[in-house]
Amino acid sequence: MKKAISVLVLWVMAFAALSQQEFPLNGQWQFRRANSSDGWLPATVPGAVHTHLHSNGMIGNPYLGCNNMHLAWIDSADWEYRKVFALPKTFSSIRDVELVFEGLDTYADVYLNGVKVLTADNMFRRWVVPCSKFLRKGKNELRVVFRSAVRMVDSIAGRGSYRLPGGEWAYVRKAAYHFGWDWGPRFVTCGIWKPVYLRITPKVRVSNLSISTISVSNQKALMAIDFDIDGDTKAQLRLTVTDVYTDKIYLDTAMRLKRHEVGARFYIDNPKLWWPNGMGEQHLNRFRVQFFEDRKLVYDKVHDVGIRTVRLISEPDSSGQSFYFLVNGLPMFAKGANLIPPDFFVHSIADSAWVQQVDFAAQSNFNMLRVWGGGVYAPDAFMEECTRKGILVWHDFMFACSMYPYSSAFLTNVKEEAVEQVKRLRKHTSLALWCGNNEVDEGWHNWGWQKQLSDYTGAADSVWNGYVQLFLHLLPEVVMRYDSTRSYWPSSPMFGWGRAESTTHGDSHYWGVWWGREPFERYAQRIPRFMSEYGFQGAPSEETLRMFNDRNNLPDSAQMLCHQKHPVGYQTINEYMEREGLKPNDLLEWIDYSQLVQAQGYAHAIEAHRLASPYCMGTLYWQLNDCWPVVSWSGIDYAERWKRVQYYVQNLYKPVIAGAHLEDTLVVVKAVSDSIKPIQASISAKVFDINGNELNQFNRNLTLQPNVAVEVGRIPFANELVVCNDIYLKLTVSIDNETRFESVYYFTRSPHKDILGMGMVQRIREIKR
Repeated sequence: MKKAISVLVLWVMAFAALSQQEFPLNGQWQFRRANSSDGWLPATVPGAVHTHLHSNGMIGNPYLGCNNMHLAWIDSADWEYRKVFALPKTFSSIRDVELVFEGLDTYADVYLNGVKVLTADNMFRRWVVPCSKFLRKGKNELRVVFRSAVRMVDSIAGRGSYRLPGGEWAYVRKAAYHFGWDWGPRFVTCGIWKPVYLRITPKVRVSNLSISTISVSNQKALMAIDFDIDGDTKAQLRLTVTDVYTDKIYLDTAMRLKRHEVGARFYIDNPKLWWPNGMGEQHLNRFRVQFFEDRKLVYDKVHDVGIRTVRLISEPDSSGQSFYFLVNGLPMFAKGANLIPPDFFVHSIADSAWVQQVDFAAQSNFNMLRVWGGGVYAPDAFMEECTRKGILVWHDFMFACSMYPYSSAFLTNVKEEAVEQVKRLRKHTSLALWCGNNEVDEGWHNWGWQKQLSDYTGAADSVWNGYVQLFLHLLPEVVMRYDSTRSYWPSSPMFGWGRAESTTHGDSHYWGVWWGREPFERYAQRIPRFMSEYGFQGAPSEETLRMFNDRNNLPDSAQMLCHQKHPVGYQTINEYMEREGLKPNDLLEWIDYSQLVQAQGYAHAIEAHRLASPYCMGTLYWQLNDCWPVVSWSGIDYAERWKRVQYYVQNLYKPVIAGAHLEDTLVVVKAVSDSIKPIQASISAKVFDINGNELNQFNRNLTLQPNVAVEVGRIPFANELVVCNDIYLKLTVSIDNETRFESVYYFTRSPHKDILGMGMVQRIREIKR
């Protein structure tokens, strides 16, 4: 007991000593329009100019009514922030002090006591400035002047003879969705969006430490520990890695400070593995890592690490080119969705909000989330929760829907960003894949971008060569050097949905439904190897809709139009409603029917994808969440209320499901399991009329192999029944005499209202032979 208390006291003292090395500069600041005589207004950092203007009563709530349409003047102005502070007594010496900005959005000049100490130009980078010679022992003034990103885009783009195809966001390293998207408003923000602080430069600093799995078997796991180490010491350094639970020492090695990036390897006998949600336990090893300079403790932290291997397998095969994830040597069918930031103003997103998205994913039986490339890099709290809940993360680099500059300055900036983010995120067990961009390759080959450059000799070749340099060389080389256990995928999707290869090669974004106005049945005809995007819009809950609607009973009221960012969003929803025989009489019915149609679309898609495994090995719908109150493709609205579709997803992402389709007058029933072991299942299919009379049925007992969909049976169906609106099919899957899955199908586009009232119901898809 005395030994344990002594260790605890030493740890507390060490932690206290380390924590005193930082002095936060968050909290109360002041701001105003730059280069003006305006009075200073209070601001809270982290923050953004839009939220600061709102808190001072200068603008209305950007999310209410049509306010989002009238704030462009903010984006075109320059803004400045300042803070006056005195150094704490713990900073008795200001000989080795750094100023650290975790995030500046985006073009900023930083002045300390009137001296420019930093010029920043990347929202995704951390900025560290040695500042000892500029600090005073009395009062200090820190001032940050932000230049308009909108005007910077025009300035940078104007230096060339042509504009790059795609979006204006390409010219600046800033979240692309800030420039407006078809589910979000346009607020081209600026501000200090992450913490800022001073810190005393330590003699030895350890950072970016990660522990990862190189290889694993039942008998042994080979682990890698990688880290950066900086400092000025000739003393011997000692590194130890110890099991917190057993006190077993896995690594105890001495070293001299000779290089910045250091790595070591160690073995673990009889490892207990970490598995994704649904495949097994999320076991985490607790490793205590300590660094000593001679006998002085300079680093002491416990790292929770899952032992696992994850590889993307994308190889030529008899059907085209595969795309699936191999986890601990076993194929995994990916079930999940795409994720955007949970609020437009990312500074205001608490860690708990990011964590909530992961909890929703786990509740919905996900095993994967894709962090989309037009938002921001995921915070550590999100990644940690994904590790705890067994959610693998497909993480895009922050590039989306545009060609990008290829100057040496731009590429150097991007490399710094990529190295920083890869080193920060590589420690997380949940991280499964780095993807270069979202839809850039598709845009170049399918959206007419090359034709836009046809008037400029050599422009198309130069722009494409820039793409190759960035996405086929720079980014994969960063991943290979700093995170070699992760796979890299250059661009999602591999082929656009208008090309035949999109169903045979790699991953696919299928937007024939919605953008192409194709029927939901097309999902069963265009099954890819891995579906990484697809979707359909549905209204948020009535409560969320009331956050911006003035109670007008029509979906084309001004407020409703201001919160629909797709150019023909409402027309498309209404067209699909009509196809399904749904005719709303008021706004509440329109909300309900739009959610029903959305759920129908996702159900058709997910069922088709899962019942095509192992040919298809993943389905990630667009999108899980919203960043503001809006009519969109999300399954969960801005107020974190589940739409009808999310309950359908939760059901269809269960480990074992059954599904049915109609071939002429035959109901064909299939089933699939994504368990890692064979499953004994009992499957029943029963046809009823609305009065409860059983018209036909069968029961089958069978063994389901992992990720192999099989036909269970067929039910003959009389022609006269196919056109009846008062009959339905009920499928039930039981395992160990316990019901694990149920679904209900109706057969006509205008089903009996009692069938619609049964909950999660869908129209049976018809497949022509």
